[in-house]
Amino acid sequence: MIFEPLFKQLIESTNDIVLLCDTTPFEEGGPRIVYVNPAFEEVMGYKAEEVIGQSPRILNGSGTDRQARYRIRKALRQGKPVRTELMKYSKDGRGVWMDVNILPLRDEAGHIKCFASIERDLTRYKKMERQLAQMALFDDLTGSLSRAAFYQQAEKEFPRTRRYHRPLSTLMIDIDHFKRVNDAYGHAAGDHVLMIFAEAVQEIIRSTDFIGRVGGEEFAILMPDTTLTAACHLAERIRERVNKYPYLAKDRLIEITASLGVAELQAADQDFKALLKRADDALYSAKQAGRNRVMQAA
Repeated sequence: MIFEPLFKQLIESTNDIVLLCDTTPFEEGGPRIVYVNPAFEEVMGYKAEEVIGQSPRILNGSGTDRQARYRIRKALRQGKPVRTELMKYSKDGRGVWMDVNILPLRDEAGHIKCFASIERDLTRYKKMERQLAQMALFDDLTGSLSRAAFYQQAEKEFPRTRRYHRPLSTLMIDIDHFKRVNDAYGHAAGDHVLMIFAEAVQEIIRSTDFIGRVGGEEFAILMPDTTLTAACHLAERIRERVNKYPYLAKDRLIEITASLGVAELQAADQDFKALLKRADDALYSAKQAGRNRVMQAA
């Protein structure tokens, strides 16, 4: 056919991987690779002669999703097309995310002659996805959980605490007179203070606690398996640590204090927001009482 040279040129010029497999049954070690285009060699690092005659399973590894592999096997057995995302592994062991689109190719009689897999490298996009997910999960300035991520974690912890009848406490923390820092030294200095403040707090809390930045200079800490007494003790340690930490703004040492409100889960709390509100009310009381102190919820 006049189109055959053009199709060959297209397949060998495209940046997408084209891989053809025969119809050897799985029980006999198939299907087996019968053709790969130059893009395959470029992305996966194998020469064609190294993989032809091999099962495509040679490209699988520890990160290759089992459910996706099952869907592919099922589709091949049924002679149906299938599309999925799959982690494959190059010759040097590098993980490569692929958009895999497998099609059965049939002759004029309708018999399947081979399976064609058209694959596109998604690794760069997956990396961008992870970066965006990290941005959504963490506050990029302080490394604390973002407001949304903190609430999400708290909503997961709340029913677990209820189910197993365990204590749960929450701290609300606010940097005292933070606006004065921004007004006197500028927002860049204010950002630096926030970073150091979060660092000071994270040095005190336990690995099982969760800290989130829920406002401009306001932070919340979720403390699973922690009674009100233990939470107040930890809050006082945080207050003292924050007050003693060195804060520099424009080469000047400035004093920072914090007010804290503490609340423990009660039977009347219908959801996490009720617990957090009581901690927030206690924080307000700490501010009203003169700041730089810990107050516990009634």
